[in-house]
Amino acid sequence: MGGAGVGECLSAIERITRNDADSWADEFGALATRLVQGAEASLQSRDPVSAAERLKRASTYYRVGAFYLSCEDPRQHEYRRLSRESFQRALQCHPTRTEVLRIPFEGATLPGYFVSAGDGRNPTLLVLGGFDSTAEELMLWLGTACSLRGWNALVFEGPGQPGALDMNPGLVFRPDYEVPVGRVIDYALSRPDVDAQRLALIGYSFGGYLAPRAAACDSRIRAVIANPLGVDIAGAMRMALPRLLWKLPERWVDAAFGALTHVSVTARFFFSRAREAFGVTTPSQFLRAWEPYNLWSVQDTLVAPLLVMFTEDEIAEAPRQVLATTFEFLRGLRSPLSIRGFARLDGAGAHCQLDSPERMPPVLFPWLNQAFATGSPSHDDLRVDAEAADAAAQLVSKHHGREFDSIMAELKGRFLRT
Repeated sequence: MGGAGVGECLSAIERITRNDADSWADEFGALATRLVQGAEASLQSRDPVSAAERLKRASTYYRVGAFYLSCEDPRQHEYRRLSRESFQRALQCHPTRTEVLRIPFEGATLPGYFVSAGDGRNPTLLVLGGFDSTAEELMLWLGTACSLRGWNALVFEGPGQPGALDMNPGLVFRPDYEVPVGRVIDYALSRPDVDAQRLALIGYSFGGYLAPRAAACDSRIRAVIANPLGVDIAGAMRMALPRLLWKLPERWVDAAFGALTHVSVTARFFFSRAREAFGVTTPSQFLRAWEPYNLWSVQDTLVAPLLVMFTEDEIAEAPRQVLATTFEFLRGLRSPLSIRGFARLDGAGAHCQLDSPERMPPVLFPWLNQAFATGSPSHDDLRVDAEAADAAAQLVSKHHGREFDSIMAELKGRFLRT
């Protein structure tokens, strides 16, 4: 919502040279700058609503323009700064219930936003991104969606994420993410408009590891959503990269991965981002950095209701071993479990529903409201969970055959709404 225009994006893409990060940055940066200029004209014409709409789109395009640039390129940090500034200027154009946050954490500050649902103590959703997410991006997806449904939204960036790194260079990712999330919860519970008994946490992408880890270690989180679930990040990386890379001596890994970055935009992006986000200097360090990021050590302590979301693209592209690991982890959980899948047919098949983010809130909030209901699930609630589990199982079978039919049936029977 409201963060991009299809025609604007297609127009920029037409002028981008394939596999050229500079032309990508130039075109989206120029588009953002034109929108900021248009916003200035809207303000002069006393049309703050149009100015805010233009500034929100400019914020997205500056962020997108920075995406593939090296952390050593000054444009990356400049565009990220302009993205934040544009978004915050949009908030200033007309009255909102949104506050810009700077949450203290170990001598640093974690950036974020608080969107109030109104007077009184309201349920609150903490919103956490992943490897490359920004708070502004997440605000567009869930900030307004929460408040319209009677929920506060507390959107934030933690160690390793772009906004937190821009404000605190060297504040890199850490596997014990319950520590920074705990400081965010401390802040949330200090507010008179937050109901401590109705506090939930959602994690997007890599946040599908970070959020369940925090929920397993902090009982103040009463419900958790993983979109999607990340059980063993290093294991998934090993499946995604050529096996030979994991067996070579480190100096050979560095040489091989270095050569790969010259021909692959994706490899170049991941390594550049990892240098900043994890504080590594070599590809071999980058591969080892993921090892502590797995949820097996907290499987027994994750007891809050858990909603796992995944999309058809994620299922189709996942190696079978990654799926097997995920399902085995879920089999051993004690927490009540629900599963929701998003299909390509509905235009929401991409990672984290990036192609249709508006499809996610109508699935999320009924589950949240039921998770915090005082009574037992109704027949209709149970039916929705069962139908969703069946639909998810069909997506798995569509792309991986019947290998996982039995475990999907077991998960449905043993955990859904128990």
